[in-house]
Amino acid sequence: MSCVGGDLIIAEVEGRPDLDWELVCRTASHTRIDMAPHTLEMSGPEGPLAGPALLVRSDGTAHVFRGAGTLAGFGGFLS
Repeated sequence: MSCVGGDLIIAEVEGRPDLDWELVCRTASHTRIDMAPHTLEMSGPEGPLAGPALLVRSDGTAHVFRGAGTLAGFGGFLS
């Protein structure tokens, strides 16, 4: 699958050791993706990011993945 754009949302929840993250991405044409675990690989402004995620919603061109583990490559929030 190749995305033409999207948003990566990362949240730190007090009392939880891991970050919550979600990717909302768009494909140029209708793309069927299984509602199943996936390993996502993304390019970010600071370098590559990768992590396991579950597809939770899709209408064929907009797809929402919920992070299901560590987001490798994310260095943390700026203070």
